[in-house]
Amino acid sequence: MEVLLELKAKVREAYTTTLVSLIVSLVIGLFGGTFLGKYFAKIRSSYPGLLIILPGMMGLRGNVFGSMASRFSTMLYLGDLEPSLKDKKVLKNVVLGLMLSLIPILMLWTVGVIQGIRKNTFEILLIIISSTIAVSLILGYFTAFITIFTFRRGSDPDSVAAPLVASVGDLLTIPSLIAFILLLEKAKFEFWGTNILLLSVFVGLIHFSRVRKREILGLKELFMTITFLALLSIISGSLLEHYSEVIQASIILSFAYPALLSSFGNYGSVIAAKTSTKLHLGEIERYFSVEPFLDIVALFMTTPIIGILINYLGLLVAKLTLNVQTAPITILALTYPFMALFIMLYSYTISYFLFRKNINPDNVAIPLIANNSDIFGTIYAILIAKAIVGGI
Repeated sequence: MEVLLELKAKVREAYTTTLVSLIVSLVIGLFGGTFLGKYFAKIRSSYPGLLIILPGMMGLRGNVFGSMASRFSTMLYLGDLEPSLKDKKVLKNVVLGLMLSLIPILMLWTVGVIQGIRKNTFEILLIIISSTIAVSLILGYFTAFITIFTFRRGSDPDSVAAPLVASVGDLLTIPSLIAFILLLEKAKFEFWGTNILLLSVFVGLIHFSRVRKREILGLKELFMTITFLALLSIISGSLLEHYSEVIQASIILSFAYPALLSSFGNYGSVIAAKTSTKLHLGEIERYFSVEPFLDIVALFMTTPIIGILINYLGLLVAKLTLNVQTAPITILALTYPFMALFIMLYSYTISYFLFRKNINPDNVAIPLIANNSDIFGTIYAILIAKAIVGGI
């Protein structure tokens, strides 16, 4: 009876708190997907290398700033961070997040060149550097704000911050790339000026924030993880580039792809963040503890709603953007909940066993889950797209 009452409370929280943030994240992700769908053909023809890098960029934002949100949440609960944006640790973490983002991006571009990026190679490098600096600054402070604001209102940041941070990252990533592409093609002088300005701001922030070497070394574990995962995301990028024609032909998925990936990552990140906090507070004693599985069951009950919304919002965006009328993807609505369930179980398992190995889940589990969710989500999207266009 006590377990049922606890489950009821968790389901209520899932619907009143987490589902709201998931839906907001979904809408935000579809807004970013609108730009991808509208300019998908242009990217394929003029900047195909971006398709190889894109999943890594999207995943990297979620990895770096999703980890920051989880780290802020743990620090707030332990009293190591004042619930204020004026706390010096906020600026330092934002700058560290920016630094952590740039090196893997350069490595992604290098691997992309090795894999065959030949068209507009140097221009793509400038576009991704400028985009990374601009988006990281915005996303860093958004991460701090949403985590602190949620905490001060008495809600659990782990239930809200990760989905919103990941989706805002998706929202900013694709439009920023498109904006720099259009700026390059229509106003090259302004494009170069913007690049110089953003690099100058980056150097100035490093000096102003007084980031110390020991603080950078303190995130060595996270840096090594996200760098490895960024390179691993080449799998997603190569799949996206190789099957881009199939995804574009499915229509809905060319718009919903970012939202689909971010929704899987959101479910995984929420479970990872909740698990990390409970483990640090000593609330999970063994793998088959009741508490974390109640969290998973409660969130699973929200997945049919998200699956249906991806369908119909994708239809709406395709109609408004390309004036294309198509049918809902029934197979997506039916299979989406079970794919999300798999990712949540995977997320909990990874978080639990990393913690038992004395590895902080905030620094490793969330980036790993976000990256793996992108790979699983890309494979899932390709299979759904092939089913729609008759490829399987």
